[in-house]
Amino acid sequence: IVFDWTAEVSIELHEQPKLSVASYDINASTYEMYLERNVEGQLKYNHPIPGILKLREGENAIISIDEERDDMVKGSVCQYGSMPEPKMDTAAIIICLSVDSIPTNMSLFTMIGSNNGCKGRKVDNEMEKEVSKQALIYKIDDTNFPWNLTLYHQNANGPVCSMNQKFGPGGVYLINVKVPEGPSNRTVDCEVGVVSTATDFWQPIWIPLVVLVVVILLIVVLACLDITYPRVREEILRKMGRWTPEDETRAPEKKSTRLNSLDTFRGFAITTMIFVNYGGGGYYFLEHAAWHGLSLADFVFPWFMFMVGVSIVLSVQSQIRRGISKKVILEKVFIRFLKLFIIGALLNTSIVVDLSQWRFPGVLQRIAFTFLVCSILEILFIPNLGATEQVGGERMTVSDDNEFTETGKFLHEDYPEKKVNTWKFGARAATDAASCQGKSLLFYTWPQWILVTIITGIWFGVTYGVAAPGCPRQYMGPGGLADGGMYPECTGGIAGYIDRLIFGKHMYQHPTCKALYKTTQAYDPEGLLGSLTSILTVYSGVLAGHVVVTCKSSRVGLLLRLIILTICSLGIGIALCEGSLTGGWVPINKNLWTPSFVMITSASAYGILALSYYIVDFAKIWCGSPFRSAGKNPLFLYVGSYIFYNYFPFNWQTENEHGPKMLQAIVGTVCWLLVGLYLDCKKKYYKI
Repeated sequence: IVFDWTAEVSIELHEQPKLSVASYDINASTYEMYLERNVEGQLKYNHPIPGILKLREGENAIISIDEERDDMVKGSVCQYGSMPEPKMDTAAIIICLSVDSIPTNMSLFTMIGSNNGCKGRKVDNEMEKEVSKQALIYKIDDTNFPWNLTLYHQNANGPVCSMNQKFGPGGVYLINVKVPEGPSNRTVDCEVGVVSTATDFWQPIWIPLVVLVVVILLIVVLACLDITYPRVREEILRKMGRWTPEDETRAPEKKSTRLNSLDTFRGFAITTMIFVNYGGGGYYFLEHAAWHGLSLADFVFPWFMFMVGVSIVLSVQSQIRRGISKKVILEKVFIRFLKLFIIGALLNTSIVVDLSQWRFPGVLQRIAFTFLVCSILEILFIPNLGATEQVGGERMTVSDDNEFTETGKFLHEDYPEKKVNTWKFGARAATDAASCQGKSLLFYTWPQWILVTIITGIWFGVTYGVAAPGCPRQYMGPGGLADGGMYPECTGGIAGYIDRLIFGKHMYQHPTCKALYKTTQAYDPEGLLGSLTSILTVYSGVLAGHVVVTCKSSRVGLLLRLIILTICSLGIGIALCEGSLTGGWVPINKNLWTPSFVMITSASAYGILALSYYIVDFAKIWCGSPFRSAGKNPLFLYVGSYIFYNYFPFNWQTENEHGPKMLQAIVGTVCWLLVGLYLDCKKKYYKI
């Protein structure tokens, strides 16, 4: 029973295991209490509770009732202060003793907790306690995973009791320690009850999903009406005698053969990136992993970089077909690299303009660097992959940024005969690769593979062969309290040391591991060593671009090759991490951008691209909207969401709960999707 001075006059009984909860309005400061038991309307007995309950305003008390022999009961009182009010993803535990005959110095109790949750692995962690009257109050700082709890007393030879318990977010729980009176070898039992019920963890997710399904169904209905409307209109006009021959001979609109699946995936990636940047509702699986491990948020950046690689192939191949020289293409690439780098550097000053701590690395800076390297590889070491392809007597050409256009029958005056430029590597590259049935594309791209392998090998050599000062070789941990606190200054190992040596204060000062492991060293997730393996991520997109260009006439072949790349990348990634999310030979780690992280995220990118191609371009089940529109202006949306991050309606201050945070993230993301749709309707596409 919970007494609350400030409560309204009400009694609310919640049926919980071994516990009932009620609230009463209190009009006095002291109480003498009795337990009455009625059987068939007749008072069977009246049993007093030992002691006098004294409550002040805002204080609470728990009465524990135990049934004894001969149908008798006894009770004990446990007073504590104000009711705990745990916030998002936290809970509170109230520990009380069920007897008054033993010493009640609660400060002698200690609780040890172990948790393998999203905030990191905790082993035998002494939990912070608050002694409140006759009770102990503990805070559970992570309700996403179960806890192993053990209660100790300083005068006991062993643990008082142990339990494995999953706590709900926002819940308040009672652990009633039952110590039978009698000999010293008495046994102790701990019963868990619920004082305040937890909030619904999934409600902020399933409600938007239901709304999304309703919206999709509405769009499908409207689309069906739009398809059938012209037929209805024709029948009405015919009956009215107003149907003219010109209506029958009207030429159909020319359909674009642009691969909408590429824009759709690119738009999905940028939309998810914005959603995650707006907090993702505060859910742990929508936040970046603290160090080793993988969450949904960790996939977003690699997806976007993957699509950068796809765009490199489409752009370079388009310029090759137009006869633009390598020198001119390289000049354009370098100019774009400078623009991306400068924009990224300027965005790093959007929060605090402190030149003494101006961060040099960044998201756009990493994209710019990998774009430059992979573009040079594509320009220098790849032939014209589709110059002689013909499909059903018609020729398909690729224009800038993924535009596929049918040029009709091959006309000599439009496409004069000339020798195919094979760029030195592979005399039959154009004909074999373009048919999607010739020799393996690996045969024509082996210089790229060699160079990318060398770059990745440099990462392995430095990471596993060079030790940072004061740190063991091959160390890739977060430092701080991790590894038993043995290497507190070794955050990121050699990768972190190189960045701190070169950038000093001009790097990210609040790594994802700081709160959990209490690290004191700065670490930049877009640092120098990780940029080497980022090239592998973009080059994975380059391989997908090669498949798209060379197999565009064979839809089944394109899908098959993307699936093969998915399986191969996934297999390599699992082998590197030995099937473990947080360990293995090469742990999965976004901060370090390990090769296992690259292969796992690239496998997901290949798979999503294959699925998107099948749904949008192959089966034409979905047009790709609204992601398709967002994918045509990705840089504009990303920079805009960064600049206007603190402006309404994209963002606003909310309560620290999943529901309000999810609403804010959804509204902010939808606003930018609407911006993308508007720009697409106006045919405005901003590129650099």
